[in-house]
Amino acid sequence: MLYLFEKFIQGLTWRTAQAAQVALIIVMAITVTNVFIRIPWSPMGGAVELVEMSGAVLLGLGVAYTAIMKGHIMVGVLVERFSPRVQALIELVVSIISLFFSILLARELLYFAYDRMLAGYVTGHLRLPMAPSIYLVAFGFIMFSLVLLLDMIKAAIIVVKGSETT
Repeated sequence: MLYLFEKFIQGLTWRTAQAAQVALIIVMAITVTNVFIRIPWSPMGGAVELVEMSGAVLLGLGVAYTAIMKGHIMVGVLVERFSPRVQALIELVVSIISLFFSILLARELLYFAYDRMLAGYVTGHLRLPMAPSIYLVAFGFIMFSLVLLLDMIKAAIIVVKGSETT
């Protein structure tokens, strides 16, 4: 069962990472285009808005994949000296704390996006609605919460059994 959950999370985070890659391509294309057209003409209107929104989506959708691939910075110098069970206990505590804040952040982002949608907030120049990009960031943090839940379960198994069994 844990294996299926892990494969599901890996597949879903890979898809969100692909969406984040598309956002990165958009950011790069807008930035490069804006630099080249600035010399003979005036800069693109709304470029800053598009880069800001795409950057937020890039961050939000990329964080879960980074976490599942263990691409984040870890403080392992001290922890690696402990036994696997103690390492797992530390991982469990860190995962619980991170999960709490990740769920809190996702929830508040959902409320914030809903509030912006009801109020009709749009960007200044292009008049694009802000809520969809905020919802995407919230979805990214929901995915991050699922990755942390998976890490928490795996760490709990090691703490209880002494080894990981999937």
